[in-house]
Amino acid sequence: MKNKVNLTLNATGHERKNCMRLFTVFVLLIVTSQAFAQFTPNDQRIGDTTVNYVNPEISPIGNYMIWIEIDTANGVSGKVWQCGIDPNTGDLIPTNGKGFNPFYSNVYARPADWGVDSLGLYYVGATFFGQIKFVRPTSPTTATVTNIAMPVINKRRVFYPSQLPGVNKRFVSYILNDSINGFSSTIPQNSYYQLRLLDLDNPANDYLIEQQPSTYPATIPMDVIVPRWIKGSSYLTFGYKGGNGKAQAKEFNAFAPTNPPIPVTNDLANKVDGYPVLNKINGNQYFMAGINASDTAYFYKRTAYGSLFVKNEVVVPQTVNLQNPAFNQSHEPFLFNNQLYSTFQINNDGGNFFETTFNQPGAIWLTTIDSSTQTMWLLSDFDSTLSISEPEPLPGNNKIWVYYSAVKIDTAKPYLKRIFQLRRCETPMNIVTSVEDEREIPAQFTLSQNYPNPFNPSTIIKFEIERKSLVTLKIYDILGKEVAVLINEEKYPGKYRVKFNAGRLAGGIYFYTLKTAGFYQTKKLVLLK
Repeated sequence: MKNKVNLTLNATGHERKNCMRLFTVFVLLIVTSQAFAQFTPNDQRIGDTTVNYVNPEISPIGNYMIWIEIDTANGVSGKVWQCGIDPNTGDLIPTNGKGFNPFYSNVYARPADWGVDSLGLYYVGATFFGQIKFVRPTSPTTATVTNIAMPVINKRRVFYPSQLPGVNKRFVSYILNDSINGFSSTIPQNSYYQLRLLDLDNPANDYLIEQQPSTYPATIPMDVIVPRWIKGSSYLTFGYKGGNGKAQAKEFNAFAPTNPPIPVTNDLANKVDGYPVLNKINGNQYFMAGINASDTAYFYKRTAYGSLFVKNEVVVPQTVNLQNPAFNQSHEPFLFNNQLYSTFQINNDGGNFFETTFNQPGAIWLTTIDSSTQTMWLLSDFDSTLSISEPEPLPGNNKIWVYYSAVKIDTAKPYLKRIFQLRRCETPMNIVTSVEDEREIPAQFTLSQNYPNPFNPSTIIKFEIERKSLVTLKIYDILGKEVAVLINEEKYPGKYRVKFNAGRLAGGIYFYTLKTAGFYQTKKLVLLK
């Protein structure tokens, strides 16, 4: 799995201040507009409260879910289950999620994602003893199960099948351990780990993509940036240690597996749990990764395979429930109404990956990807007794639900010997406003970046509204304290220019928020003195 990255800044106070100014200006150039939309979470536990739902994976088509019911007596092995999901209600079929059990597995070799080919859905995993299984669902409660002609060894894990819709071809990537199955940060007996590509149609083609030496007790790069397909393509990304010592990403093409993988990221950030995605509408590609084990993620962008991803967005949700948010991770992108979104998690900092992810409370968020206004919504209810993880979106019938795992925080009990809840969140896409409720619809508006920025002592803030509405425009300091109210009154449609004079304020970072009828946008400004 992934270990927390610790950072040390060795600089004088003056140097840190100047660096912060430069960093803030740089962020402003990347994130030109950001909104945190008001949304009331509808978050509920589903399924059977006595069942242990671990690592649910939602299918990209067909409304299915796979998960593993880990035996809490040993915390490792359990039954793999397949079930359906009602696209109208978001409920499981059957209601306890136990539709079909294809094999008995372990937490390392369970099916980690869905595959797609010209025939539809399938998934791949291994039994507890190491027999690779190919499963194609035929209903929520039925499936065909095929053994893959490979040696039965219990050292393979992290099975990710390809998603090539419309293509009559199937691959699966996996990691082969040297000696004993398990994650690299928990098993000292292994001396190396291999990323391999298996041709499921001809298992004799089992290609070695890259071998990485054990760094126990640290985590190998392939467990920091897990191998994942750019879905809808034959390309897969995975982690490696770059020349600058940071966790970076490489990619290879499954249709040319003997060609060496090539680097596709190269900057000074340690990337955690990177996830690539292809926008089928415009062909753009994105790579989403948590940065330096913090509450920040970077979204990188490119337009062609084989080229470097370039930083395009900074994603930092403004959480009010977590004192020290960390590990912006587990991004799961999806396309809805021609707009890309990603759902992700953040937990309170517990000092390392396992403590943060399994022994700290957290939050599930939703954000736009590459939108003119970056908008985020908090989806989950906060519960200080629950640790949350692994959000999974389901595109239903003109609706989106997000499912996730939650477990009671209990430091006296090992992580996987607890009962994991299955929970489901509503999203803003599920809310349909009637004509009668038009008075509650936020007035459409645009908020321009203030100019000049940075500034001293005054700057101009511009905005435009398209319908009569109550408007508030307020200034906050970096701690969230209100320092000025520029507007708090009803405004008619039109363009507005507001001068903000900060002569009485100390230099530093501030925020201004424009709000109309429950919807608001926030931007940063920098006062230099």
